[in-house]
Parts: sequence; structure tokens; C-alpha cells
Amino acid sequence: MQPIPVQGPRNPNGHTEDEVRRALHGVDGSQRMTFRYDLLDRTNRLLRPLDEVAADSGRVTLNNLGDIKRDLSLRVRSGTGVDWGSNRIQPWARLHLPPYGPQDWVEWPLGVFLPTTPTQSVDATRYVWRDIQAYDQGVILADDQIPGRYTTGAHLDILDTYQRTASGFWGTPDVGPVWQQSTANTVYTVSNGIGSVTLTGSPSIVRVSIPDRRYRDGEVYTRLSVNQIATGATYLPSLLLRYIGVGVYYRARIHLGVDGSVSMSAASGTSQVGATEPTGLTYTAGGWLHARARLVGQDLMARVWLDGTPEPTGWMLERTITSAQVADGQFGVSVSTAAANTNVSPQFRFSRFELNANPTDLVTGEVRRVLEQAGVVQHQITPSVEVMPTPRDWDPGTSRAMIIADLLSSINYRSLSFDEEGTAVAAPYVPPGQRATEFVYVDDSRSIMVPDAVEEYDLYAVPNRWTGTVSEPDRDELNITFTNRDPASPTSTVRRGRVITEVRDQQDATSESALIEQIAQVAFESSQLYEAQEFATALNPLHSHDDVYSIRRDDLAVDADFTGHTWEMDLASTGLMRHRARRVVSLTPATDPSIVVGDATITGALSAGNIRTGTINVSPVPNTPTPVTVTGLNLTGTGPVRVQLTAVTAVPGGTLREVTLRNPSPDGFVLWVYRTNATATNIHYLAIRGA
Repeated sequence: MQPIPVQGPRNPNGHTEDEVRRALHGVDGSQRMTFRYDLLDRTNRLLRPLDEVAADSGRVTLNNLGDIKRDLSLRVRSGTGVDWGSNRIQPWARLHLPPYGPQDWVEWPLGVFLPTTPTQSVDATRYVWRDIQAYDQGVILADDQIPGRYTTGAHLDILDTYQRTASGFWGTPDVGPVWQQSTANTVYTVSNGIGSVTLTGSPSIVRVSIPDRRYRDGEVYTRLSVNQIATGATYLPSLLLRYIGVGVYYRARIHLGVDGSVSMSAASGTSQVGATEPTGLTYTAGGWLHARARLVGQDLMARVWLDGTPEPTGWMLERTITSAQVADGQFGVSVSTAAANTNVSPQFRFSRFELNANPTDLVTGEVRRVLEQAGVVQHQITPSVEVMPTPRDWDPGTSRAMIIADLLSSINYRSLSFDEEGTAVAAPYVPPGQRATEFVYVDDSRSIMVPDAVEEYDLYAVPNRWTGTVSEPDRDELNITFTNRDPASPTSTVRRGRVITEVRDQQDATSESALIEQIAQVAFESSQLYEAQEFATALNPLHSHDDVYSIRRDDLAVDADFTGHTWEMDLASTGLMRHRARRVVSLTPATDPSIVVGDATITGALSAGNIRTGTINVSPVPNTPTPVTVTGLNLTGTGPVRVQLTAVTAVPGGTLREVTLRNPSPDGFVLWVYRTNATATNIHYLAIRGA
């Protein structure tokens, strides 16, 4: 639910939460609600109040299970200068409070909506009206279908090969937004595959070149050279990371010395972080260098290498930024020199620039990327550590909404929604029973519920056992089974005396833990279908997406928590709000002791039927792979068997060359030892079978 605003633009007189709730419930007089509308541009920035809306004509609907979750209908007077192709509409609900002065109110936004082409009609007074149907920004993602095959592998968010001609600026790269650049005492040109930056004065001032888009993490690559050897003091061309403004950014700096040496350092703004790292490389005037930097969280890594040589596998520079931290910003390049540099108009040249804004292949990073490709840059995606085990791709014609839904489902996130401010939101799924109740509807003297209500039950086809599988050629097969054995649940195997199984092919699960969470969610969602409530209330603008609230009604003998399924609000002072809610059923992992969702804290020793440990003493034949068969593990579970081996030795890689295994099974495996002598060796093993 939306919070009650604190004192500020949405609560000018600083009314307390208790005062607001009393006004919502009409404790001190009838509820007084008015509505207003703002006209926004396509970036959700305010253009002006939209005063031409017909009174009491608006209605907002939210469906938590829909692909496009919110819609708005209203009537607007024609001839108002609205651009129906790009403008957006944001309705507001304003609650007036005692003593009902001009500043005694609080208000809440109700969403940001894109109108469709409206129909026109003429009323009896000859006014021309437009009847508007508008949808939240989910419609952008639903309508944006990819023209070619979309893959998560080898993806670049920005690419520039400088195959154009420009003077005074760099223009627009091959992929990505237009470059922004510092201009004082600097000459920029682009031609023949080269973007150049010439410092005509004040060379120690940092000149930045940054495509106009902000990112959180990223990996930047460039190929660069300079036309003169540094004199007087070092050159400092850099890979620029999270640029916000002057002095607020990170840099992976390449020190090009007066002696031709190449070294590297990290900097936050103009302050160096840690020591300068020598690379052992040398540069020449006009010679090309390659550089790559990665920023993940506050960890910065970088390396540099000469043209014509292989890229190193390790990082030459590794630093963690601990002060003056920057959360996100623009990524690009910068050039400058140390203060004592005496070169005259040195020219730095770049022949390629790349940015991968998801360098560690995080699933949530890919979600942000898909959103930004669709032009949705206002987002709040809770980061996840889950990575894509293999690249994924989608056929041409797939909507970006479907791609995002597949990605979020693979890590057990709630479906994407847009909040009241127009921000795209995605977060891990949390069962409603584990979430705090946000509001209470009770049929007492302060009740805002209308007496009429409908209660539904449907127990017939609800499963009580769920099996999820992942079977792909390039991955180990995974199988998870979740069984509802809870005696308190009317659909459990215990109460029904029979098993109703639902099998799910969860090919998008990124890991075994993600599959466990997905099947637990499927079990919960399936089981909470068995009771629903439809009821109406007075207007309540606190409601948002996927709310959890309590309903207490003596007439229906209901006192339970529910999740909001849909709601519909009349934007009229005498209007009502209609709700459909599903009852929250307690089906926690405790009802199936073979399943643990999330983390488990173990005190003492861990013992499980699918885990075995032991030590094998092997007497190897010198210079010959020596096999030993291990049996009798009897691992429980249904998933693949994984075995880890560790040799007890002081000569790894020398006398003891290798320890490996083959044919792991629930009963055992074959381990192999290769030594250059016959010394008996202890081998520890850890064998685990998937749930």
C-alpha cells in the first residue's frame, strides 16, 4: 500500500497518520475526497495541470495478475492541446481533513497512464468531449516486439566504431545514446574510424566523453593512442565510470609516463584510491593500447595491453571504493594530464568503445537492460545474485514484456509492475503469509465496507503435490517435488486422502534453489485459489499493487488475511471502491520437511540423507592413473549427484598430479589418483544429491 505522506507538498499542514486514518473512515464527519489530473510528457515530467477533465468521470482499475496492471478511463474536453501520441496522464486523489482549511489535505498519485486515441462526442451544450482509455507503462513493453532474435549473450549496451564524420562533437554511436562532452579548450572530431580529443589548453582539467544514459554496473573497453610522448608530466587517459558531474565519478586511469612507461591507478573524482600499479608495458607516439575496466558494486578492476598482443586474463588493478561512493552514473572515457605536463595540443585517439552494463550476467541486470532498451529508464529492480547459467534467447516478435516476465520468473520474482509514480518495480516474491498486514477492514463503527459482499469457494481441482523439472542438453537435470501434507489445509493429502499432482516444466529456473522457490510459490498460489471475497468500500487511495490486508466480518464469519487481486476506484467524491481479494492460506515449507526455501541456519553437525562424506586411502601405482571404486552411499533425493574430492598432500601439482572422478551415482563413484610415486594418499570426499 502507499504510505501516508509526511509534511511536505503532499501534506502541507503535516497531518498525522491518525488524523488521516480518521478522515478516511469518516470518524469526524463524512469522508471528503476530490481528484485532480496532471499532464506529463513522455519522460513523466510535469507539463501542466490537466483541468479539462469532466467532473466525476474518472475511474482507475488495477489487476495484479494482468500483464498491463492499471488502466484509467475518463472524459476530457476537446481542443486542450494534448498530444495523444506522447503525453501521459497522472490522476491524484486528495483527502480533505478537519478543520477543512485550504491546506488541510493529503494526496496520493494513482499511476501514470498512456492514453489511446480517444473517441469524440458532442453533448447537449455543444461541448466536444473525448472519452479516454489509458494504460500504465506496461503497454510500452507489451507493444514493443523485438524485430530480430534477442539473446542475453555477448550483449553490448553501447558500441562505437566511429564510422562517421563529425567536428566539434562525437555525435551518436553505432549503438546507444548520443555522446556528451566537455568543450572548453578541447577539439573533438570523428573521421575514418577514429574519435579524437585534442587538448588546446589547461590539459590537467578532466575532459569527459559520456553517452547520455546512466547505469549501475558496467564493463568498459576502448582502444586508444596519443600522438606525442608525454613531456614534463604524465598523461592520464581514463575509462570513466558512474559519472554524475564535476568531481563526482570514478576513473580507471592509464598513466602514460615521460619515460614511455605505462601504469594504472583508480580514482574517485580527482583523488587517487590506493597506489599506482606498474604494468611493465611501454607506449610509443601513435601506438595503440587496449584498456578494459569493470565496476561491480564498489569494486573496480582494470587492465591494459599492447596492440597485437593477447588480452591478459587477470586484472592489473583491483580497488574497492570505500568513501565518496557513487551508486550509478554515466560510463565513458576521459582525458587529462598531470599538472606539470608541457605538451602542446596533445591529441588522444579512440578507435572503439564498448559498454556491457551487465558484466556478471545477473538476471536482474538483464531486466534493467530490456527496460532501458524500451525507453523505460525509471525503474527500481531489487538486485539478485542469481546469474544466467547459459545465454537465453527469444524469437523475433516476442514482446519485451514477455522477455522480462521470463527473466523474473526464473529467479522467483514478482511480476513487473509500475507504481503510482510511473516507476517500474520488481522484487523477490514473498508469500503473503510472511508479509505484514497493511490495512484492516472490519465491520465496526468505523467501517468503510459496504454491507453487500460475495464469498466464493473452489476446492475441486486444487493440487496438493507439485513437481518441477529442468531438463536441458547443456545442464544437469533438476527435479523438485513439493507436497502439501498440512492437516489444517482442506486440500492437503492428509485431509483429502488422495494425491492430485501438477507437473511444471520450469526451464527458466537459473539454479536448484531458484527451482525450489518457484515450486514453493506455485504451491502457495495454487492453494490460495480456494477462497475469494468480493466487496466494496468507501474510497481508499492507500491501495497499491499486491496489497495484503485483513477482513473481519461477523456476518460471513471471516477473520483472515487476504491478498488484493483487483480493485476499481471511482474518481468521484461520491464514488465507491470495489475489491476482489483472495484468502491467504498458510502453506509454508514446514508442511513438507524435505523442502527448505531460502537460507537455513545450522547449529552443531549437519546430517542429511542426500549428503555423504568420507575418506578413502589410496595406494597409487607410480606414474599411472589409479582407480578406486566407492560404493554404499545410498543418497536420497531425485536430483543429480555432485562429488567434490580433496587430497591430503604437501606436493600438489608436483608429486601428486591430479585427483578426479567419473560415473557419480546415488550409490557411489570411481575416483582416480595420479602420483609420480607410490605414497599412500588420503582423499576426502563430499557427495551431495539434489532434492
